[in-house]
Amino acid sequence: MKKLILVGLTVGLAGFASTKADTLVSGSATINYDQTVWDSLASGFGPTPVLTLGAFFDQADANARTQAQLLSDPNPGGGAAPYTGEVYAMNGPSVVNLPTRYTQPTTFSFTPGDLAGGAGSIGLGGVARFDVYGGTLGSLLFGDFTLQYDSSRIPLGGTGWYLMGNIPPAAAVFDLLDVNIVESPGSFNISGDLGVSYEVANYLFDTPGDALADVGNFSFTATTVPEPSAIALVGVATLVPWLRRSKTIAH
Repeated sequence: MKKLILVGLTVGLAGFASTKADTLVSGSATINYDQTVWDSLASGFGPTPVLTLGAFFDQADANARTQAQLLSDPNPGGGAAPYTGEVYAMNGPSVVNLPTRYTQPTTFSFTPGDLAGGAGSIGLGGVARFDVYGGTLGSLLFGDFTLQYDSSRIPLGGTGWYLMGNIPPAAAVFDLLDVNIVESPGSFNISGDLGVSYEVANYLFDTPGDALADVGNFSFTATTVPEPSAIALVGVATLVPWLRRSKTIAH
């Protein structure tokens, strides 16, 4: 009988001792594109430069527009769109999209010290429009990103961290290269170089040699809060009945 009680306590305490998962409460990413590199991309289309930055819509500007408006509206700031200092604010746990928009919520949670092992993704608000030959052949929208980790991307030359573009056809847009992670209680930063993904180089730019071309720098900083993991809650639920049962047995 004592053995039965000890098994119950062991299961409960093991669950309760499980580490807490941290979730994100706020954050933003900054992208600094290298214009010189962009001017050399997509030579599969024809003479370079093929792509020029026509407009950048931050989270608020992008959320207020349909895809058709993103493709046609002038740069919100007036004048030429900035290749550097583009800020993509982190989305919350839920989003509301206008028709033909695909911004995603932030669902990411992780065990401190193991960001790569986290679950979910980080939604980033904002869209950059690159015009093909000044717009005469249309435009490409890069945005509605989610920052994610997937070890299966490592064989493609990345680090596992990448930016998913959720505007159809949804695909990995940039693989993060030379990633640096700085983590402290209540915050973390992920930074690295933006490498053109295999998918974009081969199927969008039609220039396989553009794969992993370093088109700029990326940095994301978040503030976090801890919350009990589902495993810990299961542990508590397991422990309490065993404690009650052990009391009954004792009497």
